[in-house]
Amino acid sequence: MKHVLYCCFLLFAYTWIVPTTSMAQSRDETADLQKAFNDPTRFVVVIERQTVVNGYLNIPDNKVLKFTPGGLITGKGYIYGGTLEGSYQQQLFDTGITVNPSGVAQHFSVKWYGAKGNDTDDYQAIQTSINTCVRNKIRSLYIPAGKYKISQPLIIQGNSSVENGKTKRWFCTLEVIGESAFWDSNKGTEIIPTFTNTFAIGIQTGKGCKIRNLKIDGRFKPPFSGQPKLFFNSAFEKFTDGVCRDSRYSPYAGIVIDPFTNRGADGIPADSGYPGLASYYGQADNLDALSGSTATQLEQLSISGFVVGVCSSPNGISKNAELTIVDKVQFENCKLAISGGQAQEKMNRISNIACWGGTHTIFATGLYGSDKEAGNWYIDHVNIAGGVVRFVYNNQQGYFPLYISSVYAESLGSWGTINSELATEISNCAVDFADTSLAGERTLLTSWGKCVIYRNCNFRYYGTLTELTMEGNCTFDNCFFSGKLIQSTGSEFSLKNVGSDPFSRRSLATIILLISVVSVVAMTLLFFMYLRQRKKYNRLKNSHDPLQVL
Repeated sequence: MKHVLYCCFLLFAYTWIVPTTSMAQSRDETADLQKAFNDPTRFVVVIERQTVVNGYLNIPDNKVLKFTPGGLITGKGYIYGGTLEGSYQQQLFDTGITVNPSGVAQHFSVKWYGAKGNDTDDYQAIQTSINTCVRNKIRSLYIPAGKYKISQPLIIQGNSSVENGKTKRWFCTLEVIGESAFWDSNKGTEIIPTFTNTFAIGIQTGKGCKIRNLKIDGRFKPPFSGQPKLFFNSAFEKFTDGVCRDSRYSPYAGIVIDPFTNRGADGIPADSGYPGLASYYGQADNLDALSGSTATQLEQLSISGFVVGVCSSPNGISKNAELTIVDKVQFENCKLAISGGQAQEKMNRISNIACWGGTHTIFATGLYGSDKEAGNWYIDHVNIAGGVVRFVYNNQQGYFPLYISSVYAESLGSWGTINSELATEISNCAVDFADTSLAGERTLLTSWGKCVIYRNCNFRYYGTLTELTMEGNCTFDNCFFSGKLIQSTGSEFSLKNVGSDPFSRRSLATIILLISVVSVVAMTLLFFMYLRQRKKYNRLKNSHDPLQVL
């Protein structure tokens, strides 16, 4: 009995003297951590368990805040300075903690703010991570493999401050990196918006921003499924699912470059802009109205299920969006894969693009954003494998030229429209059109402009002899057509060194005629040879010379 009472006394004393785990975790430990960092002999402070910070923790720039498995900082506090170190797969902070580090070892991980990547809503954790990186000029945000649903659009935008009643906003640079490739059979990083009216990722006045190695899956459903004639002959404005937002200045999109206007005087676009994001428009009184993003790089991406896959300058007012690089991107089930929105989009390059179905147009200008201007774009190495209505719409007139090369297309509905008053070249392309039995009769190419030249290109209905109907007054130089080239209207094409299929209708008729002539000549010669031999035989027979007869 004495031992039992003694044990009860020890348990009672331990309960009061040694705090329990939950009690220890609820105590604000800001002061303890600050004391540890103030120790001149200590350069690394390790967080091994859940720790509460509700105050201000200032870490010298030469010291490290390190997290081991199980380490987590919660609360409503602020952490300034120091270098963060922890596993990219581990949560380090609650979203209530504001972190302003001097740096990180390599990347800032979205999981540090609690993103799960397990098909649940991770918007808050990812957006908080973006804001932390931009605010502290951390260049690289890492999104480990997983499925990250987002209930709101992710926005990469510079910091702002209010001075003398005016909002000052600055440019920003951030690289967002996942674990996917544009052609990938492994588990990667997927961003899955649960909405249909804004965009998955937006970059506003970025300088050298990069988005790499992500798969972005939206909710747009292409119309006319299983109806090839309706699909291949659908007008662009009719290519809609009736659900996803399809508005000139604010379409539902995978990635948007400069979605918002800058100055307060610019206001909100005529279509009311992106729903729920009115506060982002006209909020940069220190930026010129023409300011926009420069040198954006979009690489190793898979974008599917959007009205516009990559949308440049949709707000209709801001400029720049120049030196953009779109490289190694796969598109699928989009109304428009890549959209250009204004004339200051100069030296923009699209390379190594693939689209294997469910898409109306690969590249277009003037359909979203400004309807009067077209920028300067270079497009090369594109692979299209069926299920695409047209390749291009570029009514550039007298602004800036478009250059296209090395496009390979199978079962394409039509090449589309390229009109220009400037020198524009399309070269080294191999285009196979969807057969008329599948897609019906249609105009395959429209190009007005005597300085528009198609060079070393092949246009054909694969395996058939159908005539090719085209429209315009462009130039074809050393191009091949599988059938007779028919001009639907207007001026004559300029044709230089144009070839055609040796088995086209005209060539086939020529071959048949030649075969017929040769056959008649051969038969005539054989007939005369027969008559000559017959006469010789009869003459020898009548001579009564047995040896000669034999």
